Amino acid sequence: MKIMHVQSVLPEEDIITLKIKTGESSTKDAISKAVYHYLDCQAEE
Repeated sequence: MKIMHVQSVLPEEDIITLKIKTGESSTKDAISKAVYHYLDCQAEE
């Protein structure tokens, strides 16, 4: 599997909400969890 480093600019409020919804304390883990969740949900459609 090839791994890539990505960056994005998001409002701080969105990051805080994402951390709460994912239950993660770090921004990196919250975004990763959200992306994989999104990909899994799209695969089910």
